[in-house]
Formats: sequence, C-alpha cells, structure tokens
Amino acid sequence: MSVAMRNCMRILLLAVAFLSATVPAWGGIEPLPHDSLRTEGYLKGLEAYRAGDYKTAVGLWKEEARRGNALAQCNLGACYVQGKGVGQNYNRAVSWFNKSAAQGNDVAQCNLGNCYHKGYGVKHDLQEAVKWYRLAAGQDNAAAMTNLGVCYRQGEGVEADTLMAFDYLYRAADKGYSVACNEVGDCFFFGYGVEQNADEAFYWYKKAAVQGLDSAQYNLAMCYAYGDGAVQDDVAAFRWFEKAAAQGHVKAQYTLAGCYSNGTGVEKDSVKAATWYEKAAVAGHADAQYIIAGCYYSGYGVKENHATAAKWYRKAAKNGDADAMCQLAGCYYWGDGVAYDYEEAMTLYLMAAELGSAEAMYCLAEYYVPEGEESIDLKSAFAWYRQAAELEYVPAYNKLAYCYYIGVVDSVDYKTAVKWYRKGADAGDADAQYNIAHCYYMGRGVAQNYNTAARWCAKAAAQGNADAMYLLGIMYYRGLGVEQDYGKAVNWYKMAAIKEHPAALYDLGVCHYYGQGVPKNRDKAIELWRLSAEQDFEDAVRALKDLDR
Repeated sequence: MSVAMRNCMRILLLAVAFLSATVPAWGGIEPLPHDSLRTEGYLKGLEAYRAGDYKTAVGLWKEEARRGNALAQCNLGACYVQGKGVGQNYNRAVSWFNKSAAQGNDVAQCNLGNCYHKGYGVKHDLQEAVKWYRLAAGQDNAAAMTNLGVCYRQGEGVEADTLMAFDYLYRAADKGYSVACNEVGDCFFFGYGVEQNADEAFYWYKKAAVQGLDSAQYNLAMCYAYGDGAVQDDVAAFRWFEKAAAQGHVKAQYTLAGCYSNGTGVEKDSVKAATWYEKAAVAGHADAQYIIAGCYYSGYGVKENHATAAKWYRKAAKNGDADAMCQLAGCYYWGDGVAYDYEEAMTLYLMAAELGSAEAMYCLAEYYVPEGEESIDLKSAFAWYRQAAELEYVPAYNKLAYCYYIGVVDSVDYKTAVKWYRKGADAGDADAQYNIAHCYYMGRGVAQNYNTAARWCAKAAAQGNADAMYLLGIMYYRGLGVEQDYGKAVNWYKMAAIKEHPAALYDLGVCHYYGQGVPKNRDKAIELWRLSAEQDFEDAVRALKDLDR
C-alpha cells in the first residue's frame, strides 16, 4: 500500500494529502477551533472555495493571512500546493505553512512535515518531516498521527518500529480518520505490529471504504474477491472495485476491466472492459497499456486499429513492460501499425530479452540475421533458443531440439534433441510431437519403437501437422506400429496432400498408379506427381520422366 498521507489536511483548511502517489481524497467540514479566526474575510473565502471560485478565495485569504490569521495562512499554503487559484508554487506554500505552524496550527505543522517528506519547496529531510508530524500529532491531529505511524512502519526519519507504528495508526483510526482506518487494515492484513487477522483487516477496510476512501474500497473489494475476512463474493467485489474505479483508483480501474472481460461478478462486456483498460492506461498503468494495445490490435471492445495498438505498446514499453517491447518490436519487424524498421525491431527485442522476456529471446533466435538476409547465424540463434527454452517458453523447445538434432554448436546430439522434443511434445506442441515420433521411427536418440512413433504421430496429426499425417500414411502403408491398411494409408496421404505436402502428393500418386487402397487411375497419379514435381520433389520428377520414355 502507498504511504498513508493522502488526507493530511482538513478540507476546512484546504488540506490535501499531496504525499500520496494516488489522487488525494478530501475530508469533511469540521468546526473551527478558534472563534477569533472566524473573520468575515476568512468565511467568505471558504464560501468561495466551496463554490469552486478558487481565485476569489485566494484573494480573500491573502488579506487575512497578511494580518496573521493562521487558518488563512494554512489554506493559502494548500492552494499553492494544489495550484488552485494561483500557480503551483511549493516555495510559497512552505512560507505560508511556516507562518501558520509557528502559531501552533497543527494542520500547517502536518503539511510542513509533508513538504519535508517529499522535498516540496525545501530540501528532502525525513527527520525534519517526523519532527513536524510529531508536533502536530501532539495536538491530536489524526493525519499527523497517521503519517507518523507510516514513518515508524517504514523506518523513514526514525528507526523502524512496527509496534509504535500501529499505536499511532490505531489512535488516528479510533478517531474515525479514513486513511488511518485503511492503514490499520493493512497492519492486520499483513501483520505489521500486530498479529495477522483477516477479519479485523476487513472491518477496518470497510470502515474507511464507507467513508469514500478509494484505496480502502479497493482493499475491501480484494477481500471479497479472495474471501479474506469475508465470504468470497464476486458481485460484492465488483461493486467495490466499481466505486474505487469511479474515483480514479488506477488499480481498481484495471481490475474492474478484468471483471468485465472475464465476467467476474458482472456480465461479460468487451466494450466496458476496453473502456476501463483505457482509463487505467491513460493513468499510466503499464499492464493496462499493454492490454489495451492488444484490444486495439485484435478489435476487442474497440475498433481494430494497429497504429493505435502500436502507440499503446510504445507507452507500455517506456514504462518497462518487456512484453510490450516484444510486441512493439514485432510491429516494427513486420511494418504493422508503424513503418518497417528492422534495426528498431532488433533493438526492442534485445531490450525485452535483457528484461527476461522469453518470447523476445525466441524472436531474436527466429530473426537473427547478422548482416543482411544472406545467412542466418545459427549459433547465435541456438543461444537465444536455449535461453528461451530454459525459461520454459514452449515454442523454443522444438527449435532448440532441432539445433541439437543437426549439430548446430558442436556435433549431432540426438539424445539431448529427444529430451527437448519430449518437453515440447508433452506441452502440446504439434511440431515437437511429430519430431519425437520421427526419432522413435528412426531410432535416433531413443530405441526404435514404431508403436510409440505412431502414438505421437497421431497426436500431431490431430493438430493438423502435415508431416505427421504423411508419416502415419507411411506406417499404415508398410504396417509399422499399426496394422497394414492401404485404405487408411491413402486417407492420411490425402489429408497431407490437401496441405500440399510434396511427398504425400507423390505417394498418393503411387497408390493411384498401382491401385493400392484406391482404384487404379493413371491420369490421377500423373496429376498428383505433377503437383509434387512443381515443388521439386525428386521422386515425382523422376516418375514423370520415366513415363515419357
């Protein structure tokens, strides 16, 4: 969870938690502690601020602040922090906070602590921040207690002390302060300074959530989603994600999109899923940027637009998303949504690979061309295939196995090839299933076993692998590992021939020529041989020449 400094100043004093990385939430109106400061100018300024007339509010408060009104000074400082009614200026904010804090205003003291915590208008100084938080907390300021508790929990400006952290946070939460309630929920959920207790965590998250705190609403939704401290309830989770998302909570927006995409707690809706992914993406959520890019690429919930997809892949890539780098590289490699740029594609693949993207490693292996396109550097390709395979990238298994099979690095190594073919085959890769079948058929790297070869061939053929269909045809033709059956042989040859497999076209022609599994048909045989010969299949070329003699 982020540092709990989102509501460090009361709204009465225009207090916002500008330490938070998330959008700050505003607190409620509270009575003024000093009647002497409730001047006409101050109250008119407050009225103008509530109406959204920040410029008028600033003008009125400036007059009061110059007369020494501590509340007006604090409010004016907050306006400079937010840039409301004036240009954002942290130096001036600090100046006004200092004036107000010197008069003992607890909210200004807390705000000044925030400035030191973040280095706004002053040098970053955590110890100084803690000093001001402690002064404000001594006046029972709930926001300061919360900030001080977080500092103790994280060891910022003080020695880490989770027990002390919990004490401060609980005291603030006991006052009903929403941010503190959420942080106490974290303490119980993760066991910070107190024994882990999911039920207590749920209670405190809910107490903050019903006050409208977006981060607490998100946490409560997660409790419902996973059944932590509550009965698992996808519908309730969806409702709280929706509330937090509506307030701009980026993680909630991203999760809500997933709910619509998967139909979790709500009916599936690709348009709404894409809408929320894009909202989170605009807010800088890298995973959302990657997913909305995919939405635009495939037309999921939005109109297909590869240029927009490339734009979002680029944004996600700039945020360090390795998968996005890999996809953007593909766009450049194929000129898809962007102008073709081979060098940029390789640069992106390398960047993604260095970040551990197995897919990028595989793509580098596939496209590794050292100079021009005359020859592929198989040794470099092998190195990338191996890295991808070691990261369990399934398509790399078969390619790495083939490198061992043909002896790319040193000498032929059938046994190691079989090891990787088997991994790919077990993972469902049709090419690997065919190749391990071929190894069993030929007895390379394993003992020759036609029965096992036939089983793997059948698996690969069922996935549409033409080589497996052809090999099954051969095995039925010769009765290897299966009962000899010319009819079944012809059927498998036909299936492979439909995929324009040259050897299958030739052997099917042979069956037609001799009437094996089909009636004799010389013309059909010649037609099939010609189709095979067009692919320079030598047996077919020779057969046609023999007919001409």
